Amino acid sequence: MSLEDAQSSNGRIREVGLIAGSGQFPLLFAHAARQASVRVLAVGFHGETDPSLSKYVDEFHLLRLGQLSRLIGTFRNAGITNAAMAGAINKTRLYSKIRPDWRAVKFLNRLRNKKDDSLLRALAEELESEGILIQPSTIFLPELLAPEGILTRRKPNRREQTDIAFGWTLAKAIGRLDIGQCLVVKNQAVLAVEGIDGTDATILRGGRLCREGAIVVKVSKPMQDLRFDVPAAGSDTIEVMKRVNARVLVLEAGKTVIFDRDKMIDLADSAKISILVQNEQYPPGERQDKDALELLESMTTEFKQPALGIRGVKTGPVLPKDEVEHGVPALVRSARPDALRAAVIGVGYLGRFHAQKYARLPEADLVFVVDTDARRAAEVAAEVKTEVLTDYRDLIGKVDAVSIVTPTPQHFAIAREFLSAGVHVLVEKPMTKNLEEADELISIAQKNGLIFQIGHLERFNSAFTAIRPHLSGPMFVEAHRLALFNERGLEVDVILDLMIHDIDIVLSIIDAPLDNIRASGVSALSALPDIASVRLEFANGAVANLTASRISIKAMRKLRIFQENCYFSADYSDKRAYAVYREEELGEDGYPQLAIEEFEIFEKDSLEEEIGAFLRSVRTSEQPEVDGVQGRRALAVALEISSRIEEKIRSKKNCRDLSYEIHG
Repeated sequence: MSLEDAQSSNGRIREVGLIAGSGQFPLLFAHAARQASVRVLAVGFHGETDPSLSKYVDEFHLLRLGQLSRLIGTFRNAGITNAAMAGAINKTRLYSKIRPDWRAVKFLNRLRNKKDDSLLRALAEELESEGILIQPSTIFLPELLAPEGILTRRKPNRREQTDIAFGWTLAKAIGRLDIGQCLVVKNQAVLAVEGIDGTDATILRGGRLCREGAIVVKVSKPMQDLRFDVPAAGSDTIEVMKRVNARVLVLEAGKTVIFDRDKMIDLADSAKISILVQNEQYPPGERQDKDALELLESMTTEFKQPALGIRGVKTGPVLPKDEVEHGVPALVRSARPDALRAAVIGVGYLGRFHAQKYARLPEADLVFVVDTDARRAAEVAAEVKTEVLTDYRDLIGKVDAVSIVTPTPQHFAIAREFLSAGVHVLVEKPMTKNLEEADELISIAQKNGLIFQIGHLERFNSAFTAIRPHLSGPMFVEAHRLALFNERGLEVDVILDLMIHDIDIVLSIIDAPLDNIRASGVSALSALPDIASVRLEFANGAVANLTASRISIKAMRKLRIFQENCYFSADYSDKRAYAVYREEELGEDGYPQLAIEEFEIFEKDSLEEEIGAFLRSVRTSEQPEVDGVQGRRALAVALEISSRIEEKIRSKKNCRDLSYEIHG
């Protein structure tokens, strides 16, 4: 049969040969090919291939390793002109349990070495010399290729990020030598390098050397032919990492296949393991190994392969840090059978992220995104694989819970509509324009027994959650929240836009009535105050000094808390937190001694944690972290601060006008 006979008139493959190794990959390949109406002839190997594969293919032949002539003859006799390789072969068997036929003997003798790439590339050339073209193993399974981004709730901490950069460059350099694809590191030291024993054995060897906290880096080799040698990971990989308390798995986007993705992510989340998928152009930096970088730069790039065609994954230039999260495709997970039907209303800058987080959470079924801008809604819907509406009223009766991420003046009307219809609501801060609207929404939610959560995001920030269990009677709080000027959010002043986050934090940790407010602010680039300084004084003597600006040249989000014998510092942006304690015993000089403790941060996505907590509250009927009553309290203080600042601004303006009249 000719190549033309094996393909339809439009070039689509109608039948394919499958060289099947071990594992589930051959089964997945066969199933996907059948769904694509492609006939599959599979060749497997005794002791390697799952015999059940025969149920999913049109023709199945079982050979011994080394029967190259029979393999080629089987394909030729059936008229196969396109073939793929899927599944692993136990490499140790190649040295102990192989009985090559004469063609295999001649083939092996022609090899310069028996490294993976040399062997597989030579095998592909041998098949192609017989008119059998090797196709990518993911030709029918592009969805298996790893998407870029952090797939788990937990993010790598700062130490782990340093090890990731260190290990990534070394893994690429070792891969260029065709030694292996996997490296295990910790504290910028190499613990294990993959050899013929494979990835799982490498993880166990390295993990046992450091006891816990190992970083596992698995990448494609720079000259790897991704048609037939794609790095793979799955739930089994996480199970092995759990055995040695490894903490981070790093993979390469578009060049790694992931089996059982949902199961793998769930296992990693339960074990507090991070799964990070990096772009192949992961940028060199100060944390990377310089010797490895020089080695990579000195090597030729003639074998460099493009990433295989994963839907939606872009492997272009590396984006600045602020754009990385926003420029990568969203991970969309399958909803569980009992998932809550959810929708996001307003998918502008922040609403888009809400949609992405719902799509990542299997306990939610994101059924719609809503926006009056139909084009924007369609773009977000395509990204998270859901439907579009332009009128939120059309959601009634179709959802169990909604996120409202519209401009503040619209919060009340939309939230009232859904709470009245029996739908649980998460609304972004500030919850409403005024207290009367807030009171009405709280009343409706309580009457209907609904969850009404306010989006005070810093409650879920990893730095704050690290220090919160250690707080006991704080007496002095200092918060700085500085941001670059941005036209978003100018419908409210800097207090309702930014400072309200810190107001909420302060009210949540100081258990005393608020006695007095001192506030000053100024309008610089907008019609409303853009910078403000506030002092909150509480009945128990506690004081909080808050500063917020949206016209700064440098961004900052820091919190400092003082209590008896202890001082805490949390950096919301860098996800760092530490404490300074006064020791009970005096030093030799007679002065108090200090001890510093930096907390280990299990970094998570704050917005994903917030939405996850909202969904859990809906499911369990437990009070949310920030309910309507707490949101109202923060709003009341913010509105009072705004009122006092506006009064001062008006007073100064009236004084200037009076002075002008007198002296003008």
